[in-house]
Amino acid sequence: MNKMMSWVTALLAAYRKLPGAVKACKRTSESLAASGFYCEDTMSLVQKMIDCNARSESYVNAKVLVDGTLEKLPLKYAEILGLRARSGRSVEDIAAKLGYAKRSAFRWYAEGVKKAACALKADGYDEEWFESRYLRDVLIGDYYLQAQKGADVFCRAERVSDNKLRVRLEDAVAAGILLGEKRAARIGIGD
Repeated sequence: MNKMMSWVTALLAAYRKLPGAVKACKRTSESLAASGFYCEDTMSLVQKMIDCNARSESYVNAKVLVDGTLEKLPLKYAEILGLRARSGRSVEDIAAKLGYAKRSAFRWYAEGVKKAACALKADGYDEEWFESRYLRDVLIGDYYLQAQKGADVFCRAERVSDNKLRVRLEDAVAAGILLGEKRAARIGIGD
């Protein structure tokens, strides 16, 4: 799978978790603010809060990218990719729900991922853009790395509860990942 298709797959797999991730970032930022009264290094705390808010914004942007890209695709591709992203259902289930043959649904799903990758590239979102914003992210970056390895990231996404995601994001803050440390790519969700 090429890099852009892996990014599309990662965005689709993360889609259902994005609202929970934004909420977790908000709670973490609030928690950091509350702890600021007892912190000796205020500038470090403020930087963590800024980074946490930036992460939240990047998740909102990811959702907007998926929604905008799906709107540009022909209906059969948008239906399959949209249902896969929003419900996490298997392509077989989606085919049955929409009344499509399984082979057609799988083919349209694969073609839809390719078309979505092309649409994103046409809008200026290339591999470098995604890598600079999401590669070290504990949610989207992890899905991308798994997609690059050929893993079914949708099955992986289903195993991650919202509570576990919140804890992972809060752990990421505590570990300094929001400050851009290299360990970010090593922390996997759902391990």
